[in-house]
Amino acid sequence: MQTTQQQSRSKLEVSHKPNIFFGNYEERLIDWNKIRNYVTVSEDPLELLSKIFFYCPRTNTKTDCYDKSTWLDGWQLLERNNYNQFDICLLLTYTLMLSDSINQKIILIHNCFNAEEKSNNRKFNYIVEFNNQFLDTHNMAIMNKTMFDKTYILHYTHDIRK
Repeated sequence: MQTTQQQSRSKLEVSHKPNIFFGNYEERLIDWNKIRNYVTVSEDPLELLSKIFFYCPRTNTKTDCYDKSTWLDGWQLLERNNYNQFDICLLLTYTLMLSDSINQKIILIHNCFNAEEKSNNRKFNYIVEFNNQFLDTHNMAIMNKTMFDKTYILHYTHDIRK
């Protein structure tokens, strides 16, 4: 079984069209389950997820980060299969939350501005914080707290468990 998981994980990590985004609904559900299992045993879950979610197609949706009534759960996100930047954060955090060994750890989504952008040209960046690491879901870059503090101006924080 370990060999099968290693082979599947290797394919998952290098595939430019992971089933979680490009398969039919059943394939997306199966792949999401496999990904959650890999995250559970991974030494660096954010690194693994950044490689997978890098390939998530970005679209426009009506998800409003300030209105929880517009937030879909993980299964609904997979069914709809359209993701704006905040939807990607939601699916990523649900993936972490539903992974057995991780479900009790703090997972936050931060709305931030890049500190280097001029105030009239600012766009939100959505950053997932987990285990003292920060993942910018725009470019899937992982950083530590010091780099996060130097790069971003925090606007709002979501704890999706509340």
